[in-house]
Amino acid sequence: MKFYIKQKVFTFKDKFKIMDEQQNVLYEIKGKFLSIKNKLELINQKGELLLRSERKIFTLMPKYSIYNLKNQRVAFVKKIFSLKPKFNLSVPNKNYHVDGSFFGHSFGIYDEKRNMVASISKKIISWGDTYEIEIRNEEDQELFMFLVIIIDQVIHERKHRH
Repeated sequence: MKFYIKQKVFTFKDKFKIMDEQQNVLYEIKGKFLSIKNKLELINQKGELLLRSERKIFTLMPKYSIYNLKNQRVAFVKKIFSLKPKFNLSVPNKNYHVDGSFFGHSFGIYDEKRNMVASISKKIISWGDTYEIEIRNEEDQELFMFLVIIIDQVIHERKHRH
């Protein structure tokens, strides 16, 4: 199933809309204004918080913890040192590996057997960041959509440092 993630431009905090192929808004991701931990929230159409994340401070490589409604950690994202963007996504009883292209415009999410479970591509020319994600594994669908924005945040942080 394909989804589209579009950044809202001209806001003080990060805002993204997640839409289906018919451009129906399914979710929204909101960032906290001036957050040191770069906090993000995934919210459904009813306004209910589904997932939230925060960046671990004082680490060599970016690390994010993802929490559910009950404030339980459901996933951990860690950037891997590499010339190309690479990440590990750990969820209970599973691990995923994220491999990005050299410029960070396309990514594959792979399970432990190296089967691609999702692919992400960024539109190069668009008003605000725009991504297409095709998810083959519906089990972790919301988590993968949320992961796109965490990757986006890590890449933007890296560009601002250099």
